[in-house]
Amino acid sequence: MNGKVTISPEVIRDVARVTTLATPGVLALVERQSKHRHNPVDLGVDVEMKDDALAIRLRVIAAVNQPLLKLGEQLQLSVASAIAEIAGITVTSIDVSFEDVRSKA
Repeated sequence: MNGKVTISPEVIRDVARVTTLATPGVLALVERQSKHRHNPVDLGVDVEMKDDALAIRLRVIAAVNQPLLKLGEQLQLSVASAIAEIAGITVTSIDVSFEDVRSKA
């Protein structure tokens, strides 16, 4: 069958968001008002798709006493794997920014 399958950046963002929040050691993503009127709340995940390149940026709040380098590497692997499995897209880069650490509430 001929045709085209398109996956929106919002779907990729949701997959990355759910995968990140399901990772042990992650308490939350940084949410704040966005500059973009189409997405008034920035949900802590930025997705940039250009040609065959997919770049993702995660802004994370981690639990206290987590080894951040190990957690960041785990997030990169988990998010890339989830997007490849669900959307069939290879992620070219995932940047993880730890913006806060907190105790579990």
